[in-house]
Amino acid sequence: MQQGTENIIYQKASKCWECVNRSVEMFSELLKEEGDFNAADYYKSRNLLRDADDFLREAVKNAKKMLGPIPAYTSDDYQKWRDELLEEFHILAMSQEYENLRSELFEDEYLRQWIDEESIERLLKKHFQTQQSGKRKLSNIKVRIILDRLEELINQAEDMNKQAVQKQQS
Repeated sequence: MQQGTENIIYQKASKCWECVNRSVEMFSELLKEEGDFNAADYYKSRNLLRDADDFLREAVKNAKKMLGPIPAYTSDDYQKWRDELLEEFHILAMSQEYENLRSELFEDEYLRQWIDEESIERLLKKHFQTQQSGKRKLSNIKVRIILDRLEELINQAEDMNKQAVQKQQS
């Protein structure tokens, strides 16, 4: 995926990914360390976690703008631009059958750089039926999988944060 497109579609998600991964790494190091608690690293990792959470909220907001319903007052040009952008950069899933969709997701270079096949499979199973109900569209499942994976990582980092606080107190 080209850098310019990543900035339009996944900018906040990319920043969230970087912050949460760095936070998890730092919390892991803090929890491994023997002896004195490194408060500076703790506060840095906690701030990274807070930033990751903010970026995730922004990514969800951007996803709603790019994938959600278009307000009645928008021009036809905007609708056309948005549809072309989503199609050109393969943001939407094209397959509608489970096995074909699974193969498509496994081959998606953007998903694969962030998420392993096991997690893609797990999240696909989790969302395949629900993504087809109500106002949701199955074609938006790629973005849903990315956002869910980021949320899982943030929850993992929050658990590590709690463990670090307990370690600091003891």
